[in-house]
Amino acid sequence: MSKIKYIYIIIIASIMLIAFKANAPSDPFYKLKTLTQVIRLVQDGYFEEFDMTKALEGAIRGFLEELDPHSKYISNDELEVVNEQMQGQFEGIGIEYSMLDGYITVISPIPGTPSDKAGIQSGDKIIEINGKSAYKIKTEDVIKKLRGEKGSSVIVKILRDGKEPFDVTLIRDQIPITSIIASFMLNQDIGYIKVNRFANNTAEELSDELYALEKKGMQKIILDLRNNGGGLLDQAVKIVDMFINSFDTIVYTKGKLRNSNDVFYSQRNFDDVNYPIAIIINNGSASASEIVAGAIQDLDRGIIIGERSFGKGLVQRQYTLEDGSAARITVAQYFTPSGRLIQRSYDGGLGEYYKTEAIEDTSLNNKTLHYTKEGRIVYGGGGIWPDFEIGLNKNYIKYLNSQIRLNPKRPIFKYANFIKSKINFDNPDELYNNLINKEQIFNEDTFDNFKEWLKSENIEYEDDIESLWPYIKVDLLSEISSALWGKNYNYKIKSTIDDQILKAIDYLNQK
Repeated sequence: MSKIKYIYIIIIASIMLIAFKANAPSDPFYKLKTLTQVIRLVQDGYFEEFDMTKALEGAIRGFLEELDPHSKYISNDELEVVNEQMQGQFEGIGIEYSMLDGYITVISPIPGTPSDKAGIQSGDKIIEINGKSAYKIKTEDVIKKLRGEKGSSVIVKILRDGKEPFDVTLIRDQIPITSIIASFMLNQDIGYIKVNRFANNTAEELSDELYALEKKGMQKIILDLRNNGGGLLDQAVKIVDMFINSFDTIVYTKGKLRNSNDVFYSQRNFDDVNYPIAIIINNGSASASEIVAGAIQDLDRGIIIGERSFGKGLVQRQYTLEDGSAARITVAQYFTPSGRLIQRSYDGGLGEYYKTEAIEDTSLNNKTLHYTKEGRIVYGGGGIWPDFEIGLNKNYIKYLNSQIRLNPKRPIFKYANFIKSKINFDNPDELYNNLINKEQIFNEDTFDNFKEWLKSENIEYEDDIESLWPYIKVDLLSEISSALWGKNYNYKIKSTIDDQILKAIDYLNQK
């Protein structure tokens, strides 16, 4: 039986079963009759052929989206990507790339993967795959051609500046999707870790990174959860438990189902972390990120720095449907240890809920008053309010949103690869220390050379790049550092102009 006929029969059967009670337009079951009537009218009279499966999936999506902003339908195709992200791995060659000038351009090889082991470098262009041109290849075809079963091979032709094109045979392998995208020492005793998501192995990754930094002398930690949209609840609980050496509530949930009501407690463990912690959040920190920040704040374990978080306090459970797709349905609300509900109001509908102004609003009228373990006042009803509210420098934000940085031709990345041989620092920490001390890295001609290069590449912009030049320089150095020494130095260099990180350092130094 086809998928369309199966869904159609289910709808008809459902309507027949409840028809005896669907007598009034106000009865929700009455609308099932209406839905079936619409389906029949479209099927009989729509002016051209259409995809009934997609149309019905659209109806399912609309039904779930009407409930709240986070209940959703996940099609079979989407489910594969979702599961991949949560499981933390896929099979392929291991590169981060962007389509530049029509070619697959390597942004960076993922450490330890086939591409990394084969010597693929940042800036390399893949111009052929298995002997066929990859010029202007579609994104979906890149995935089809480069991913594949572990142990299988693919031959790519690489174009590298200053060299003739050459072939590289890559043997596909398991590629980890890591939750931690940066981990390094900011100075002699302060470590920094940026967590990008909460997937199956995030807590284990964090534990490993903490141990590695402790061996380098770390005595204080900055945990960066900015733009971390969340993920798995159990991983958030495990991460909080690493920092809490007492028997306390970490988070609790309330819902209609008995098994959606739960309380998660911290445990006392020999290896619990006891040194100072600062957590950085912003408007993009949501869900599991808010659970971590909220618990650390409520239990007075550390300090929260940055901007009010997104405000997602709803718990979803994912159900696999009979056709292999899935429905992610909100089954509970979660509350921080002090009883704060973090969920922001969505009464105005999805459009209003996701408006930038609504996400960034810090004057929410439905704030609720709560108290931390030691009696400090904190607020609920719309995200986590930081203990130290500080935004990024306005000029830096202007640069982050500028045409020159967001240009799809990626001029900063390309120019960094163009000039990286001219940076003569053998020690990346020396470069970082020079930036911290505000020492000049580029000579006086660099700005003019950059403008000439933009002109030669036909890259147009309306920005006043002279005023943005201090930030462009740092971004160029971060790209060069990433290419020469790895992604950690990309983030380490950028930290020198990040006011939220600098504030966290200042706080930890005072502690």
